[in-house]
Amino acid sequence: MNYKIAVFPGDGVGPEVINEGMKVVDKIAELDNFAVKWAKYPHNAESYLEKKELLDQKTLEEIRNSCKAVYMGPLGDPKVGRDVLEEGIIQPIRSFFDQYANLRPVRLLPGIESPVAGKSQEHIDFTIIRENTEDFYVGIHGRANGKDSFKHRFQSALYPLRVELGLSTNKGVELAYQMGVLSRKGSERIIRYAFDYARAKGRKKVTAIHKENTMDSYSLWREVFEETARNYGDVEKELQSVNAVMALFLMSPEKYNVIVAPNMFGEIISNLGAVIQGGFGLSASASINPEGISMFQPMHGSAPNFAGRKIVNPIAAVWSASLMLDSLGQQKGAALAMRAIDSVLKEGKCRTQDLGGLNSTAEMGDAIVNKIIDLHE
Repeated sequence: MNYKIAVFPGDGVGPEVINEGMKVVDKIAELDNFAVKWAKYPHNAESYLEKKELLDQKTLEEIRNSCKAVYMGPLGDPKVGRDVLEEGIIQPIRSFFDQYANLRPVRLLPGIESPVAGKSQEHIDFTIIRENTEDFYVGIHGRANGKDSFKHRFQSALYPLRVELGLSTNKGVELAYQMGVLSRKGSERIIRYAFDYARAKGRKKVTAIHKENTMDSYSLWREVFEETARNYGDVEKELQSVNAVMALFLMSPEKYNVIVAPNMFGEIISNLGAVIQGGFGLSASASINPEGISMFQPMHGSAPNFAGRKIVNPIAAVWSASLMLDSLGQQKGAALAMRAIDSVLKEGKCRTQDLGGLNSTAEMGDAIVNKIIDLHE
């Protein structure tokens, strides 16, 4: 089996951590007799500052026609607004490939201490599945001052949407607005994905997040969840308000197996999940299209102040690479990568600075690769 993977090394420490993830994948491919070819793309803050170019349609089509996945490093540079890179690189990939499911595993790794008192590995092990294309991130926003009219167009893989707004206030009163959109089709496919994921991974319960008591649009989300859940009698269902979840994450994270959430709430609780598992340097993510090309990236930022110092922990990037292998059908290799991470951390001989050690980024990557060789069957 051959896999061509599009790689965007990113900014700051991105190339350093992505290189370690590629190194891990290459070793697993060698041991399990499949081939990986990396196609590197230079799109990042540096290329934007030099050429004023972002991701164009031609590049997206090239990836679609030749690649099986996208491996993405963190983007960000103080000389470039984050919205420029988010809207010019990340969002076009998610939209073009209809990556509607954002997957964020939350698991306390061996030898890592959670900031949540009294909680160990057995308490922190769940997955957050976030709807990735709708809600308050559809781009219908702006500012009005006095009397204004606006037209917005939104095109998704599911439907076109045209919105016209007329806002009228007293002169000199400035307003900002943001519109959230949930569709039945969009809600159904992400909720179905969450139940299918629970079944595939042997998880017993799916919890849906809402805030229907104050935001009526989430009544549609609740209805679709209850309707869809009827087709999964073997999986326990649960509805919880986002307020309750934020509290229970810190008190009883063991109550969760799989969580499915609308876009905005999903992002918020995912960030909290990263904290309770030990920090963003250990947190992986994936933007999934189950029937197409998906994207895999560490949750942490580009940390430009640390670039070139070779001290940043690559585990989030390696974990993201493991998610990529699993998505490509290489479940054995994906599991092996995670076993190697667990083993290295449990031994405690190799630790980067964020874990209280002195090892470099590459040394952590090498330790994981060596453990993969030792554990391979």
